[in-house]
Amino acid sequence: MTDDEDFEFRVESRLTSHGVYVDEVVEREGGYAVTYESISADSEGVVPHREVGRVINVFRDLHDEDWSGADIDAVVTDFEGEERGRWHVEAAWLDRLHNGDLTEVEFSEKVVETIELAE
Repeated sequence: MTDDEDFEFRVESRLTSHGVYVDEVVEREGGYAVTYESISADSEGVVPHREVGRVINVFRDLHDEDWSGADIDAVVTDFEGEERGRWHVEAAWLDRLHNGDLTEVEFSEKVVETIELAE
């Protein structure tokens, strides 16, 4: 898929200016696991949909145009490292989005439905 260290650096550098601080991006069979700190999750106690979208768009932007997607599993933490929530994307959703079988709105709704707040 990608050069792990370079990919993680590129993801991190693109998200930092948006208040999303990447702790780790791990490439695994079929997808990625990403852990990031969120200013908004820390202060508001939620997983902001806008940040989720930014993370996904960075993954999309850093792959070739014909990329058919990968699973993305995310863990969102506060600055103390406490988990605030999780969300995920299925590779099939990205593929359907890329092929025009899913609109941006439908895709976003699917992802938002996966958000689970930490207890």
